[in-house]
Amino acid sequence: MKAKKIVKNKIVRSWRFLSAYSAFHRLHKSIYNSPGFQKVSLTKDEKTEYRNYWKAVSPVINFKTVEISKSLSGSFNKRIIPEEFYSLYLERFLNNERNVGFLAHKSVYNKWFGRGIFPKDFFHKLDGSYYTYEFKAIDDIEAFIDKEIDDTDFPIVIKPNKDSYGGKDVYFVDSKEDIKEIIKQHPNLVVQEKIEQSELINAFNKDSINTVRVSLYKDKDNVVHMLNSGIRMGKDGSLDNVSDGGIVCSIKLNGILNKYATDIDETKYLSHPNSGFVFEGKKFPLYQDLVEASKNIARSVIGARIISLDMALDSTDKWRCIEINLFGQTIRIPQNAGESFLGEYTDEIISDLIKSRR
Repeated sequence: MKAKKIVKNKIVRSWRFLSAYSAFHRLHKSIYNSPGFQKVSLTKDEKTEYRNYWKAVSPVINFKTVEISKSLSGSFNKRIIPEEFYSLYLERFLNNERNVGFLAHKSVYNKWFGRGIFPKDFFHKLDGSYYTYEFKAIDDIEAFIDKEIDDTDFPIVIKPNKDSYGGKDVYFVDSKEDIKEIIKQHPNLVVQEKIEQSELINAFNKDSINTVRVSLYKDKDNVVHMLNSGIRMGKDGSLDNVSDGGIVCSIKLNGILNKYATDIDETKYLSHPNSGFVFEGKKFPLYQDLVEASKNIARSVIGARIISLDMALDSTDKWRCIEINLFGQTIRIPQNAGESFLGEYTDEIISDLIKSRR
C-alpha cells in the first residue's frame, strides 16, 4: 500500500508539473504573439543570474515571466517569480492547509468576518437549497424574494459563491423576476447588494466597478505585511477583470501609481482608454486606509500565509472587501511593473521553502 501511495503521489506531482508548464506556455505564447507587446530579450548574464537565483527551487526554469517583466518595465529583477514556480511550489508551501478553502467561500464571509466588511447578503443557494443570510432554510424562495427584497435594494448582484474567477457568471439585476430566473441556473450562489462606488474611484473609470487587488503575507510570527496592490478597471464596458477585457495598474508601496496599466495581452496603457485618466505620478486615494483595512481582514484568515483580497471603496469612502483569494492567485500585477510579487520577503520565503524540503 505504501508503494502504491508513493507511485500515486509521483503521478500527481508529474501531472501538476506538466499542467502548470503547459498552461503558462500557452499564456506566454499569446502574449509574445500580441501586436501590443514589444519584447526586450534577456542578456546572457541576466539569464545566468536568474538561473543561479532560482535553481535551488527547481532546475527547470522558464525565462518567459522575467523577460515579460523586463519588456514592460525596462528593468531586470532576478527576484521576479517564474509563474510556474509560484503555482507549483510557493503558493502550495505558504498555503498548505487545503481545508482553509472555506474562507474563500463567498457565503461564509459575513458569518466569519462580521457584517459591514463584505457586501450585504440577501440569501444563499448551497447545493440547490436556499438559505437566509443567517443560514436558515428557505422553503419557498419566490415568496421569500417577494417579501424580503425591496425595490430600493436594486441593483443586486448574483454570483457563484465558490469556484469562480474572472467575473464569470456574475449578474447585475434590476428586478425580482430577473432574480427568480437567474437563480435557477446555478446550484451554488450568493445574492447580495451591489456596492455603490466612491467618486474617488469613479475618476479612473465611472462605467465599471473598479476594485483593488491587495496581496498580503503573514510571516511565521503571524505578523501581516503588505506585499503589493493594483487598481483593476473595466474598459470598453467590460468588468474590471483582465480576463474579461479590463486593465490593471500596479500601486507602489508608497501609494503612487505605476506609470502604465496592462491588459491580458500585456499591452501598455499610459492612460485609461475611456476616461483618459493618466496614471503616472498619481497618488492612489485613501491608500493607508486600504492597507489597514486589508491587514485587519488578513489577520482573521487562518491557515494561509499568502492572502489576496479584492477591495472596493464604497460611496461613503469606506473600504469594503468583495472577495478573498487563497489559491490560484495571480502574481502578474506587481511583476508587470518590475517588482517581485513577494517583494522584500522573496529571499526569506525561498529559504524557508528549501529548508522545509530537508
